[in-house]
Amino acid sequence: MPASMAALSLAGSAVSAFGQYQQGQEQKSMYEYNAKLAEQEAATTRMMAKRETDVIRQNAVLNEYRQRKELAMNTGSQVGAYSASGVSVSTGSPLNVIADSIANQELEIQIGQWNAKNEISAVNYNAEIGASRSMNDAAMKRKYGENAATNAMFQAGSTLLTGATESGWKLGNEKSKAPTKKTIG
Repeated sequence: MPASMAALSLAGSAVSAFGQYQQGQEQKSMYEYNAKLAEQEAATTRMMAKRETDVIRQNAVLNEYRQRKELAMNTGSQVGAYSASGVSVSTGSPLNVIADSIANQELEIQIGQWNAKNEISAVNYNAEIGASRSMNDAAMKRKYGENAATNAMFQAGSTLLTGATESGWKLGNEKSKAPTKKTIG
């Protein structure tokens, strides 16, 4: 009977150790799943930033086109107004006014392009920071998963050793208490 009790105790330890091991593997799987979600978040952040920068570029091109059309219309209106009043636009103050208007409009176009480039840089910078954080989060989650699996394995091993030691101890104690046969000789 004591041997069967020791065997049952050892079997219970083995089942407990397997449960600990399985729990560690499940934790590792959970952390791996969360790491993949973080990586997807990083990819999505980069993709959304690319779309946003594409929109900013398109808007900058359209704004420049609109501003150049306005420049041409304004210059034509100025030349037409001077000509209608009989003033020559080839020299002097009228030419300076027109040149000044063109220079101011060109400056506005350049400012718009500069603003678009800065906005694109800011979007890309913020996206990379967000993506980097997500990738770091993914790496940490994987590390936590590995640690959980390793800790569970050590706990399972400890449970097995403790169970085996206790079973051996019980079996050994029962044998030492058993009556011994004496031979009279």
